[in-house]
Amino acid sequence: MDKLLLGIKGHAMCLDKHTGNKIWSTKLKATSGVTNMFVDGDLVFAYSGGHLFCLDIHSGNIKWENKLEGMGYGPCIIGTEVQNASAVTAHSAAQQASVACTAAVVGASVSQGSS
Repeated sequence: MDKLLLGIKGHAMCLDKHTGNKIWSTKLKATSGVTNMFVDGDLVFAYSGGHLFCLDIHSGNIKWENKLEGMGYGPCIIGTEVQNASAVTAHSAAQQASVACTAAVVGASVSQGSS
């Protein structure tokens, strides 16, 4: 695959991994926080703002959206029935490291009197 997929503050973005040029960018519901992404063939699944989106990997067009009603907000691990446990564990560890890093930065800012 020659594509690099990014989830940033409620956006799903696809870049050419060799040039860094943007192929597409799609605005999702959320305006902040983590946007989790998962690729399965020609489909990109993105979780943002309590919603799960399915996008076309070539165009970034939203194929469907599920509001996941009653689930609330929080970290989301996206996988398929064939995804192995080590991939889920690695994804979970990366999310925990990201949260810990954010908490450390916010904690340092608060202790120094900044906001």
